[in-house]
Amino acid sequence: MTLLDEVIEQASDGDAAAMLRKLMIVAHRLGADPLLAWVKAELNGYDDLNDIPDYRGPFTVNVQAVITGPGPSRGTSTLTKHGMPEGFDGLFELRFKDPLATLEGFAGSEDGIAVPWDPAVIGLYNGWIDEGRVPFIEYWGVYSAQKVFPQGALRGIIDVVRTKALELALDLQAEYPDAGEKDGPTVDNPDVRATVTTIVNNIYGPVTGLAQGHNVTQKVRVNAGDLGGALDSARRFLDDQGLEQLRAVLVHDGDNQEKRSRVGKFVDAVKSGSVTLAAGVTTDLAAAGLLEVATQFFGW
Repeated sequence: MTLLDEVIEQASDGDAAAMLRKLMIVAHRLGADPLLAWVKAELNGYDDLNDIPDYRGPFTVNVQAVITGPGPSRGTSTLTKHGMPEGFDGLFELRFKDPLATLEGFAGSEDGIAVPWDPAVIGLYNGWIDEGRVPFIEYWGVYSAQKVFPQGALRGIIDVVRTKALELALDLQAEYPDAGEKDGPTVDNPDVRATVTTIVNNIYGPVTGLAQGHNVTQKVRVNAGDLGGALDSARRFLDDQGLEQLRAVLVHDGDNQEKRSRVGKFVDAVKSGSVTLAAGVTTDLAAAGLLEVATQFFGW
């Protein structure tokens, strides 16, 4: 049984953390830094909420409150963001950067996750009540409030990770059955690199965090077939001469295999220093960014 076989088996019905640890070995042996960064982030948690994939949020959630009225009156209510000033949507949203195992623990609890509002936020909301901005019972106010995320939604996040790992393993296995084995293929092969890049795009959505956890911090957004947009995005990595070289790669006719080969050769040339870069850009940053530009341009 290969490592990919084991990932597929555990993704279908097994321990999610063990599945990710085996996938870490696959990513490491492939030399696929963005893929390895995703696996590590799912195991250890994401350092920055801005780097999390779409399937981890933001989610619009209910806010359950304890409310108080005249005298000893007390009750419960669901708050609304209707009438709130712009810029405060985060009071009704949740995003998760916790390790997958932590989310599994919450998913197995009876109540899911409850995140209390800061007392300062409660004071702010009560001020909006007094101003008549938000609809509320007259002479009542908010005593405490918490954002509530149910168990079923948590299980949904975990299921997405399992499904993405399964799709990843199946896609790799279909093209490269020995991927992840000792002396197996690596991203030094342009076709392998293109396959892995497509997989990472599917994980993160239309904007891919390039080599998260490493020295690549740029993000790229290019519509398929948009040559002008591709060259504008590439301008942060290349000087004018390099842009002309990239243009020639992007407009050259051929099937996907030939295009991938040309892109791979161009990226290798960037890594070797034979393509002139924009001032202050390292070869690793440029290579990762330009591979992403080409991948999104061709719609891979």
